[in-house]
Amino acid sequence: MTNFPPRRNCRVLFFAFAVLLILPVAAARAQAFRDGQSAPVAVQLEGDLTGFRKEDAAQYLSAAMNGAGVAGWNFQVASGAAAADRVVWMVQLDPYAGGGVRTFFPIPGQQKLFGPHRQISVELRLYLAGQYQAAVFGQAVIQGGAQDKELGAFIARLSQGLLGVQGAYRAGDTVPDAAAKPAH
Repeated sequence: MTNFPPRRNCRVLFFAFAVLLILPVAAARAQAFRDGQSAPVAVQLEGDLTGFRKEDAAQYLSAAMNGAGVAGWNFQVASGAAAADRVVWMVQLDPYAGGGVRTFFPIPGQQKLFGPHRQISVELRLYLAGQYQAAVFGQAVIQGGAQDKELGAFIARLSQGLLGVQGAYRAGDTVPDAAAKPAH
């Protein structure tokens, strides 16, 4: 049997004790969210969202998520450090150039007709009690700003895809809903 130094034994015991305390709390918190007993969930943004200042984008995202029709969730702008219960929007602006033909957008004539549109790639992650739960991915071509209907629809689709009844977060449920049970 290997003899560990006393300091190492204390670290191992502390780590095991911390895991035993954190896992049941995270599981209970996740089940409470599944049952519709949600506390506020912080909305964080990593990257830039076209048409918004950094400080205004998270406010827009939280308002759009609250209006997306996802029952039982309350989204608020994150303040300060990473909240234990949060959704993280990781937005990447895709380059203008692409495809088989080397055309660089925006072409001035197209910009006058359609406005300056950008393609974005987004990963939306959910953390509950500090533990990663689920993620969804999406791409959209948006103009940006609060009046952009494509952006609003895209946010609603991703929110539903992550947190809706058929969303990625609920897909991990192993216990079927009472409403889904067949009547005998």
